[in-house]
Amino acid sequence: MKRNDMKTKLNFYFKLQRKIHISCSNGTFYNGTVLDLNSKKDLMVFMDKKIGEIPILFEEIIKIEPYINEK
Repeated sequence: MKRNDMKTKLNFYFKLQRKIHISCSNGTFYNGTVLDLNSKKDLMVFMDKKIGEIPILFEEIIKIEPYINEK
């Protein structure tokens, strides 16, 4: 994912506090909301619904999608 596109998406979801699904290059994924964005450090703090707060580097992110709750 292009860096500028990713930042635009993250800012959008951060402002709305909408739940998202993030896929990372190491195979992990997270579901939750963005708590804080630090564009200068290319880092965000994410609130995952299972593990809680976690820092995620922008370079690790390969995909950002709206979270769909499947029951």
